[in-house]
Amino acid sequence: MRILVFSLAICYASAAPAIFETAEQVARSVFSLAQTYEEAPYTATKIDNEVYERTYPSKKWACTKLTVDGESESSQGTMFWRLFGYINGENSEERKMPMTVPVTTKVQGDGPVELEMCFFLNEVEQANPPQPTNSEVYIQSASRTIYTRTIGGYMNTYLWKQEASSLKEKLTELGLSFDTSSYWKVGYDAPFKFWNRRNEIWYLKN
Repeated sequence: MRILVFSLAICYASAAPAIFETAEQVARSVFSLAQTYEEAPYTATKIDNEVYERTYPSKKWACTKLTVDGESESSQGTMFWRLFGYINGENSEERKMPMTVPVTTKVQGDGPVELEMCFFLNEVEQANPPQPTNSEVYIQSASRTIYTRTIGGYMNTYLWKQEASSLKEKLTELGLSFDTSSYWKVGYDAPFKFWNRRNEIWYLKN
């Protein structure tokens, strides 16, 4: 079944219409037909009618980095396929692991831009995850407290930047102290989900 799903992901990625902006979105859409996603745990406190403070406890994530002159959908796809390879068996135990949410991409700098994409590792893998065989993928533990809000719709590079700017302004108006040197683009949904989509920008609380 997994081989069939992977084959479908490749087919969709090569022939996706414009609405499927990235390879990441295409692959996630196909996998949504076959399995549900485990989500990284957190606790939340409501700040106002749309902004939340969230604390994510220390958990292991599979990550990869890319330095680019400017953000693009293709850079997202490059990082996604590295991480997808890891959970699809490119690891020391050749073990396949389920997709999880969210998929996070840390953005730092204006040019060059440093990107770091991470997949949350499910609870079964948390104690002793297999090591990646791709030298561009690594396992790291991370805990953080962030400010965020949820927006819907389909995202692209322009819309991510627009929401990052808008949320930054909102947090400043609320008098919150946060790190403005970087932010995370965070996605949860497959592109075949047309309603009630969940997208978030995260800013790290100071």
